[in-house]
Amino acid sequence: MDPSWAWAAGQMISTPRDVNRFLGALLDGRLLKPDLLRQMKQTIAAPGFPKGWSYGLGLMKIELSCGGHAWAHGGDISGYEVRNGATEDGRAATVAVTAMPYTKPAADQVNAALDTALCAER
Repeated sequence: MDPSWAWAAGQMISTPRDVNRFLGALLDGRLLKPDLLRQMKQTIAAPGFPKGWSYGLGLMKIELSCGGHAWAHGGDISGYEVRNGATEDGRAATVAVTAMPYTKPAADQVNAALDTALCAER
């Protein structure tokens, strides 16, 4: 499948490490002025999101099972799903699967893998 049908949404080619580095730079204030980042972090409850997740201007706020939260912006396209997150203290993880989960339990497993990665002891 050619992801270009999704135009700009399907044109980013990166590795999980690239995504982690981007989220770290965003949260560290290296990409935006503080006021702009603060606006991105103003989130609201969003229909269809998992419990404890909210959405702002391009950023999701994800409550973690180990306490605290992570900031994220995953993506889905036929055949792929990516969930990622970075915490204020520098933890970052990206989970990429090559089969789109079409059931809630399958999607929950991907989200649980991200939570496990972000909550693991260093």
